[in-house]
This record gives sequence, structure tokens and C-alpha cells, in this order.
Amino acid sequence: MENTETSMNEKLNMDNLNMMLDSIMNASFVPCFIFDKSSFEILYQNNRAYDLVGNKLGRNCHEVFCTRETPCMDCPMVFLGKMPIVSSRRTDIFEKPVKVQYANIKWFDGRDVVLCKIMGTADDSEQVMDEMAASSQLFMETEKKGMDSLTGIQDYMKFYSSVEQKILDDVHNDYAVVVFDVDRFKSINDLYGMIDGDKALKYIAECMQAVFGYENNYARLHSDRFAFFVKYNSKGDIIKVIEKLRKKIYNNPFDFDINTSYGIYLVNDRSVPVNLMCDRAMMASRTAKGNVMKFCAFYDEQYREDMIKANEIEHDMNKALENGEFKMYLQPKYKLEDYELCGAEVLCRWLHPAKGIISPNDFIPLFERNGFILKLDEYMWEEACKTIRRWLDEGRNPVPLSVNISRYHIGHNDIFKTLTELMNKYQLTPNYLNLEITESLFLDQPEMLNRELVKLQSIGFNLEVDDFGSGFSSLNLIRNISVDTIKIDKEFLDSEIASEKGKIVVNHTIDMAKDLNLQVVAEGVETKEHVDFLKNSHCDIAQGFYFAKPMPIEEFDKFQF
Repeated sequence: MENTETSMNEKLNMDNLNMMLDSIMNASFVPCFIFDKSSFEILYQNNRAYDLVGNKLGRNCHEVFCTRETPCMDCPMVFLGKMPIVSSRRTDIFEKPVKVQYANIKWFDGRDVVLCKIMGTADDSEQVMDEMAASSQLFMETEKKGMDSLTGIQDYMKFYSSVEQKILDDVHNDYAVVVFDVDRFKSINDLYGMIDGDKALKYIAECMQAVFGYENNYARLHSDRFAFFVKYNSKGDIIKVIEKLRKKIYNNPFDFDINTSYGIYLVNDRSVPVNLMCDRAMMASRTAKGNVMKFCAFYDEQYREDMIKANEIEHDMNKALENGEFKMYLQPKYKLEDYELCGAEVLCRWLHPAKGIISPNDFIPLFERNGFILKLDEYMWEEACKTIRRWLDEGRNPVPLSVNISRYHIGHNDIFKTLTELMNKYQLTPNYLNLEITESLFLDQPEMLNRELVKLQSIGFNLEVDDFGSGFSSLNLIRNISVDTIKIDKEFLDSEIASEKGKIVVNHTIDMAKDLNLQVVAEGVETKEHVDFLKNSHCDIAQGFYFAKPMPIEEFDKFQF
């Protein structure tokens, strides 16, 4: 019991330290990172840094900023002494050289760490530095008053205090805390410069003043993130206020659009700290991003649970890769003509030592967002090549394996180089490895994608469109794209063959694919009805639980040979 209480107290102390660090670092004008000086691991990043590059905690700085596997030879951190230094750096993640300030500090546990501040691009850094210097006096004056030095409205500390006082004093009315930020604000800074970015933030503050007047119920929390709280009788009251503010912000004088996404936290429990209310509202706003039909969302406790789960996964992912916790499973494919085994799809399963099997739905979308999918995909590609090489060395006649290529690889990785190096390393020919490309990827960067596919196809790789029919593409889209096979999505199959008209659609889809000399694979085949229909429709290959579930490589060896 005593040990449990001690660990809980330690956790509370660490939480308090983290909150204090957040308060200090998020008061900064610029993106800030903290690196472990010996391992180059990113230990902390403030909100402006998060907006700039996304969540990179736990990754090494040379991987994130320079896309290198080893530390840079000219890394300023290596030569950093007692005094801070400012260096002009050109990195892969920024299109222009940036001014970076480095300073030695101590971490909570006594480790030597480096505080890194990105002061702006080389083109505008002097102007940014001048503006920061000019505003330093204003910052000192406004900080005492609880006002944001850039916009002149309340800062987050005064806002928290104002909300807390209001909801405790007025217990007879319902209140909501709303947090919003600018969609793709980093792009505004990148394309138009940080000066124009700051002008946009000032404009948003003016819009809030115009909507709320002297109610003093709004603030700039940090970076491009703002908040306000309102009294309401129904949810519709809140939406009306948001629509009014959003419209005013959108009708701006700039050469770029300012679109905003809103998260709403209904204050049901008045004992919840206001900073947590804002965090929860922000969680909700993220569900509205990227959806043109949705600009706001209400907080649900599920968001918090999902966020905690995602943080735990990100914390464990690098160690999991090092420890071989990601396992290759294979799901067999069969020719419908004679039910002969003709291939298998490579699937990833995470066998966590404490949590057991983690579903791919829980980690694959997250890895696609944070970029870890690059490492995971390449690991699975190598596992597939290693297995095929073993089969050949054992004198067996292996079936080809299909591996996934995620959307993140296009534009972020030299796929051709990586795959050809694997072929050379394991002395394989490309016909042993089929490459599956998700259908939605064709909508993002079709020209760049096609260039990569043509190169891969020219040396013998078989290219498959995965999840065909699940999104917006069609045979009309892929008629100009170099692929060899389409895989009909299970949902498309289920929904279409439920009616006579649907069956006609699937039949014509398969016929048109054959006219384009494309092989057709159906995945998610689970019933005899599926099999009979697909055979009559002249589908080539089937994959699904009707034939076999995904299985570990040891089981597949027995299954195949």
C-alpha cells in the first residue's frame, strides 16, 4: 500500500512539473524543443513546435529534422558550451534555412539536455528578432496585467482565472468552454512568413473583440489557439456564437484563407481545472479538422481515452520495433478457378508484452499521422524478403507475398531505392513481392505516385490497388495509372451483392477490369455465397476467412508446405 501511495505521489509531482514546464514554454513566442544531449531524443516540445512539425516526442532530432539515421557531423549541440549559441541550419523538414538558438540546461532527473528555439527562417529571422526585441518591453508590461503581448487580449492565465471565478459564482446557469485554432496555420507561416502569420493572429483577436465586446470572456491561449466561454440554454446557442465568429474570421483582408476548427466542452463538473477543460475542448476540435462538412465538435469522454491510448502507443512504438514485437502474419490467397494457393498478404500484428495483441486499427492510423509508418512498413518489407529467402534456401517453391505501401511513403521516402536494395540484399527477383497501394492514395498525389509506380513496374514488381471500391476512385481514375491488379473491398462486395442491381455493378466492374488487362482479387470473402458469386463473375483470386484467417509465419509454413 505504501509503495502504491509513493508511486502516486511521484506521478502527481511529475504531473505538476510537466504543467509548470508547459506554462513556461508555451509563453514563448517561438517553437521550442528540448533534446537529450547524449541520445539526441526529443524529450519535450511546446505547442508552437507541435503546430510546426506535429508530435515528435521520443524520436531523435536528426531523424526528424534531417532525415538521417545518425547524428549530423556539424550538430551545434556537440560543440555547445556554457553560453547559448545561434546557428543558421538548413534541414529537410524546412524549405529554407532557419535560425536556431541552443542552450544547455538540466532535465528533471539531472540529465544534460539542450533547449532549442527556432527563431524563424533566415529570410525573415532578423525581422522576427527585431519584432521580438521591440515587443519584449510590451511583454513585461502586459504579463503583469494578464494580457497577451501580441494580440492585446487576455492571456491563458487570466482566462483560466476568469472562467473559474465565473462558473463558481454563477452555479444556476450552464456554461461551455470553446477552444479553436487555425487550420494549417503552419502553412501560412511557411508561405507568407511569420510576420503575416502574427498579423493573422491579431486579426482573429480583433474579430473576437467585435463579437464579444467588453464581456472579457475570451483569450489567446498560445500560438494560433484561442478560447472563449459562454452561457447557454441549448447547444444551438453555442453553435450560433461559433458561426458568427467563424464567418467574421473567414471574411478577412489577407491573401490567404483563415479557416478555424472549434471544440466545445460543456461544463458539467465545475471542479475540473479550467486548463483541462480547454485541453478537452481541443481534443474535440481535432475531430473536426479535415472535414469540410464539420467545423466544430462537442467533447466526449471517449476522446480523452483515445488520446491516452494514443500517447501510450507512441511511447512504446520505438522500443516495440527494436524488441521485435511487431509480428508478420500472412493471409492466404486462392485462385477461384481451382482453389490453388497462389499468394498471401503480409499483415502486421503488435504482440505487446503487457497488453497482449494490439489491434492494427489502434496503431496503423496513428503511425500514418506521426510518420512512424515509414519504419514499420520497411520492417515488414524486410521480414517478407527474409521469409522468401528462407523458403528458397530450403528448396521450397514460395508463393509471392503482398506488402502494403502507405501514403506517407510518397514524397517522404525513396521507395524505388529501398525496395531494390532489399531485392539485392536477399538476392530476390521482384516477382516474389507484390506491392499493395491503398485506393485513396491515388487521389492525393496521382502524378507523383504514377512516376514511382512506373519505375517499380518496369523492373518486375506487381502492383495492386488495395480497398478498391471503398472510396471515390473508379476504373476511370486508374485507367491512366500503372497497376496490375485491383482488390475489391469487402464493404463494396457486401453492399453491392445484397441486391440484383448491386450484383450487376460488381459484374461490370470485374468485366471492365478485365478489359483493362487487370487481375481481380476479392478480399473479405467470408461465405459460400461470396465464393459462388465471384466465381460466376470471373473474379480471379479470393482472400478471406472462408478460406483462412491471417496466421503467424510458423502456421503458414505448415499450411503452405
